[in-house]
Amino acid sequence: MKNWRQWTGLMMAAMMAFSLCACGKDSNTQRNTQKKDEKQEDARQEAEDAGQEESGSGEAKPSGETVDIAALINTDGLAVWYADKKGYFEELGLDTNITYFVNGTLENEALAAGEAQIGFNGFAGVYSLATGDYTMVADCDDGKGLAVYVKPDCPAAQVQGKYPNDPKVYGDAKSAKGLSFGATLGTIQQIMVDSYYANLGQKDYNIVSMDAASCYNALLSGEVDGAALTMNYCAAAEEAGMVCLGTYEGITGVGTGSTVIVPNDYLENNRDDIVLTLKAVYKALDEIQNDEQLEFDEGMEFFKEMGTEYSESEMRTEIDTRDLYSYEKLKDLEYGNHVVFSAVELIKLGLLEEGSAETVADSIRKDLLEEATGVEINMVIPKI
Repeated sequence: MKNWRQWTGLMMAAMMAFSLCACGKDSNTQRNTQKKDEKQEDARQEAEDAGQEESGSGEAKPSGETVDIAALINTDGLAVWYADKKGYFEELGLDTNITYFVNGTLENEALAAGEAQIGFNGFAGVYSLATGDYTMVADCDDGKGLAVYVKPDCPAAQVQGKYPNDPKVYGDAKSAKGLSFGATLGTIQQIMVDSYYANLGQKDYNIVSMDAASCYNALLSGEVDGAALTMNYCAAAEEAGMVCLGTYEGITGVGTGSTVIVPNDYLENNRDDIVLTLKAVYKALDEIQNDEQLEFDEGMEFFKEMGTEYSESEMRTEIDTRDLYSYEKLKDLEYGNHVVFSAVELIKLGLLEEGSAETVADSIRKDLLEEATGVEINMVIPKI
């Protein structure tokens, strides 16, 4: 069965209202204070050890159960969609149901509600990993192309070279004071704005909550001084003459990327289904990454089908900016690095509690990805 649904409109609004509550400091603190006891930790370790022993010991076999997959309307989602279109899941004996989400916060809620078992998520996956109830089993792309844009006459756009992490980032504490930014709360867009001001030591700013498209439109109309934008809107902002205040990497000082996460109980009982899902998607990732015209053609079709139409120049910009992890690129990946750094950044901002970075680090596994791709993965967990 090849079914997919797109959550938009009223459903998105309802889920966003709920998800915003889940992404603040209090909610994360509540979840994280429910610590696993020793028996739970031992059971989890035993399951991980068993899984690692099984890795490579034989071919993964589908369970016959429907695999509910959550994916974002981005380049990772493109790979899932392409794998589905080409029949790669069916070739491996998988029966899949795929739901596409406009942001990772909504996807987290679907995973928590049991509406999906495998989440091809972005930055927001760190929130789920911080609970200790999920495991990261793969990474799909380098996450580049996210940035904050401001109007050309914005005071912050007149100052450069004074930002602590990166001299290319515009603004200082004085010029950035009192500015308003459009951002989707609970997502990486909010993190970019909050990190920018935290690093400047400036607390006087305002975030106006809106979806990605509205952020861009509000920037152009002058409703806000700036906007935290996803990749396609960054390209459009460049064409419209807006100024890039700073990229995610420049603002935060760390990289980002995707996070494929699964609930621990699902991993314990459905390891082979996860491996086969990754095998199908990475076959798609490899084909798309190694054929620029294929990525362009399929990307244009995918985003149009999802209601997020790209111009040809925007699609070309995305292809040039962001790398998908083909088999070859997996060999150079520092797996786990950006996820732990992201958790550290969220702790600094007060959005995760102390100790969450360690929980995230303990939630990262590479054996399923290695089995699915045949590539030896270099795990890099930074000192916390």
